[in-house]
Amino acid sequence: MSLRTRVFSALLVLSLLAALIVFAGSASDLSGQGGESLFSRRETINLWYSDDALTDYLTQVAVEYNDAQQKYRIEPKQISEIEYLETISRASVENKDFPDLYVLTNNLLEKAAAAGLAASVQDEQHFSDYNTFPESAIHAVTYRGKVVAYPFYYETSALLYNRDLLQQMAEQAAQKEADLRNAEALSGDAASSASTEEEAAAAVTELEQAAPVTAEDAVPQTVLDIIRLADSYDAPAGVEAIFKWDVSDIFYNYYFVGNAMDVGGPDGDDPERLDIYNADAIQSLQVYQQLGQFFSIDSKTDHYETVIEDFADGKNVFTVATTDAAAYLAKKGAEGRASFDYGVTKLPDMAPDLQTKAMNVTDCIVINGYSRNQEAAGRFAEYMLYGHLDDFYDRTGKAPAISWYQYSDPHMNGFFEAYTDSVPITKMREASNFWMFLENTLSRVWNGADPNEALRSLYAQTMLQFTGKEIDIPKIEDPPYLDISSQLGESN
Repeated sequence: MSLRTRVFSALLVLSLLAALIVFAGSASDLSGQGGESLFSRRETINLWYSDDALTDYLTQVAVEYNDAQQKYRIEPKQISEIEYLETISRASVENKDFPDLYVLTNNLLEKAAAAGLAASVQDEQHFSDYNTFPESAIHAVTYRGKVVAYPFYYETSALLYNRDLLQQMAEQAAQKEADLRNAEALSGDAASSASTEEEAAAAVTELEQAAPVTAEDAVPQTVLDIIRLADSYDAPAGVEAIFKWDVSDIFYNYYFVGNAMDVGGPDGDDPERLDIYNADAIQSLQVYQQLGQFFSIDSKTDHYETVIEDFADGKNVFTVATTDAAAYLAKKGAEGRASFDYGVTKLPDMAPDLQTKAMNVTDCIVINGYSRNQEAAGRFAEYMLYGHLDDFYDRTGKAPAISWYQYSDPHMNGFFEAYTDSVPITKMREASNFWMFLENTLSRVWNGADPNEALRSLYAQTMLQFTGKEIDIPKIEDPPYLDISSQLGESN
């Protein structure tokens, strides 16, 4: 080889090495800025979701996680909610761009688990007690005795009350009680038992001091309490209703029968636990039907949007609402409406011996059983849930299911209290139409249908879904009729 050739070859090699060094340095710089180096390729963990409200939050937490470690790269992707789970299933089976983890409502967990799309959660620490998640959340993500998803955020219903108006109602009720006792103390047997009028007056003063004088003391424990308050309340101008809610939507009505029905057991997954036609459920619907006599509500026109707007305008003292109400009322307050203070608490029982139970839907994070990176996907889910939810509610409007979350809006604490006392929507695929059937049943009863016959028909419809056969359901005897009017004079 000639000297010229050797020199030329050496120069070419040096040039190539120099270029490679420059390129490597550039790649290193890019890596420091969040880019990917050719020498340190990271495995992608795909996260799928359908709700656009999550986009900004998931994008940010993914970037933070990607910057915090060098082995995996989280890539969130929004997917159409139309046939959402079916899309995940097809992609997973075909091994084409499928998610390693995804967000799903808990009622679809049985379907996901049956298709191999839900792996068991390997996190005993946070599911061994109720310190991290409330019992309602753990039931929501448990299927066949195994935790198959992480609780993410929830939806449930609660009682909203206008604190200013309730304060006024409490004061009026206390004054009415004091006036009545004062009249009793100064007349008849009560007067003769008191040695002096001063002693009688002192007894009345003691009664007045013991009576509820704050809104919190007067928060109703039962629907009967609401009706009793209404009886003693002189509503000011602008107040059109004491209690109004959307009687056409199952989410705001299920609680009336929720404690009397069993749809799949505590986890909502046991087909042997189906008890919806019983004496307690009939009695609950009997009382529910009577409420139409005390609260003027039109099932065809008084829908949730109009009801919550009326509450914001101070037209209603009580209503039933979902978690979106807090942001809505905050917005109206900023606009100069909803200038009153309000409270949120769990829904009241029907009567002292007739309890209620609200329903919840819990969106959860599911680890795909088809993923070869299940452990890594789980680590990211835990990274997000246990340490990076600080501004989740403010960014998404969603209520986290985790117990220690600190809301920027304290009204949301009332919704969380209601969530802890709620039951999860069933996971059973055979009962997927049950909620539509029950919604129709409640509407029929509200508008006059016989509660016993309506429930019997509901049970027949549900059993047809489960068995594929029409079954003759024997009619059970009506329970003792609980007449609301006869209860109003009684004390709890």
